Amino acid sequence: MSDHSAIPFHFPDEIWLMIIGHMSALDWKQVRHTCKYLNKLTTPLLFQRLYFELSGRGCESLHEVSCNRRLSPCVKSLVLRRVCGYREFPDFETWAASTHQPGDPGHELAPPCEVNHYNNKQVSDGLLPYSEWVALSEKQKEALYHEYEADRKQAQKEVRDITNTLRFQTLSATKSAPVHPDRAIGCMGIDDAAVQFCKALGTLPNLEALEHEPGFLFDDDWARRWRNLYFHPWSVIDRTDSCEDEDVEALQLSIVLQSLAWIRRGDRRLTKLSIYVGGPAFATPERLQLLWDGDGHETLRTCRALNHNAAEADKMAYPGDVFLGQSKLYYNQLGLMRYVMAGLTHLDYVVSDDDELMGSLEIAAKLVFGFLTVVKGLERLRLVFGRLVDGILLPLSQRTERQCAQDSIRLLDQLTRQSPWNRIRSIELEIATDGTTLVQFLIAHKDTLRSLTLTRMSLVRLEQPLNTWEVALAKFAQGLCLSSLTLFKLCDFPQDWSRGVQERMLFDPEAAIWQEKTSEYHTYYNTVIGRILRQEGRYSLDPEVLKDQMTSKVMLGL
Repeated sequence: MSDHSAIPFHFPDEIWLMIIGHMSALDWKQVRHTCKYLNKLTTPLLFQRLYFELSGRGCESLHEVSCNRRLSPCVKSLVLRRVCGYREFPDFETWAASTHQPGDPGHELAPPCEVNHYNNKQVSDGLLPYSEWVALSEKQKEALYHEYEADRKQAQKEVRDITNTLRFQTLSATKSAPVHPDRAIGCMGIDDAAVQFCKALGTLPNLEALEHEPGFLFDDDWARRWRNLYFHPWSVIDRTDSCEDEDVEALQLSIVLQSLAWIRRGDRRLTKLSIYVGGPAFATPERLQLLWDGDGHETLRTCRALNHNAAEADKMAYPGDVFLGQSKLYYNQLGLMRYVMAGLTHLDYVVSDDDELMGSLEIAAKLVFGFLTVVKGLERLRLVFGRLVDGILLPLSQRTERQCAQDSIRLLDQLTRQSPWNRIRSIELEIATDGTTLVQFLIAHKDTLRSLTLTRMSLVRLEQPLNTWEVALAKFAQGLCLSSLTLFKLCDFPQDWSRGVQERMLFDPEAAIWQEKTSEYHTYYNTVIGRILRQEGRYSLDPEVLKDQMTSKVMLGL
């Protein structure tokens, strides 16, 4: 490979980088092997962002790059992303009935138009055609089912295996103790994914960001594709359980946060973090212990089914005599994880617990608050918290509006009083709250806040007619000095909240009123945003009312 032999003409590096920047990663791999000159330009791009997962061989590539002195300085971002997802089907018959191959006519409960490979050759390539699937004998299909089950159980084993080499770490001590001494003995000399990850962290001098992309959120075909077979999404949702996904994501994330805090202690070069914490996760020391035992939260979910209160379910799942003497060790690990946040300037923090139990989000909020109050140099924050469905706070049985939103309201109120952010420039929120709490939270950061995004939010009424978006937007607009404002799917309630009360959804370009009226929506949106930024006071956000106001203004101008 010569220096320039493959290049018929020569440009400055800046021009080549502009051209290469429009290429895909696959193109970079090909260009990298053409000549030394282009190799030098494309290598940093190709290795600046690496994917990994803490199971099986998920860290091998990252470990190999970290051991290469020429490549390791190129790595700037790490992405925790699981590759394969599985579902446990009740039996072979259910498994076979859940398949949906290209060409399958489907039926009422599994329409073909709902699968990603429907009329999409790029997606369907590599999948077994329906005609070939039905031609397989029952014995052949059963053999495939057993292979699927073997792969699923192997994936579970690999997840559990990473807990074998876990160690209790502290910032003040150079030595650490194994979490599971009996298991660790059998793993002596074995570099599993967790060990490889720790070793890699110590040899990436320019690492500045870590992103967490849960497979079940970022992959449209998660748990639906196995080898050349495809499972219908409706079958996967209706006949299988996805709770295991949240537990595995929480386990891997907890290990990543602990490793970052321990290996890179005192290092402030990691400035960007994006994480998703779903389900029970590691909100308490006891929950962290169950995760690190490798058992997930199946026991807790069983206890939740027997209780109406999350704290009581926790007590039942984690009896004190079982965890006696261990709680402080795991509490210290949660404290250690907080140090990852200390040097951040950018934080994307998503917290979700779909369980309807009273107090489930209250427990989650305590950990969130503890993490957020450590980030003193924060400049950009995206906070998603709660149990929202596309921005709508759904009523729950035997729960008042205040009970459904009290945990997120309390979290914002505590952050208003105690957040140490004196550099915050940009905030994005997706949360349920009331107008007063929201305004106070934003005004508390008025000195530096210049960009605000509110998306998929519910403003709860709390028997107060003034808890509407008209009032809230006008109030914080007068108290802030914003240069940028983005609003999307904001919900409030024109009447006191109860089952059957229709919510009001604003700034929804997909709403029926805007069908085939894209330009009119943009006019409405830009008009409202302009008025807010110009601090023109309170006015109706109702599209029809605003349209009449604009028409009258034009007529008066004439």
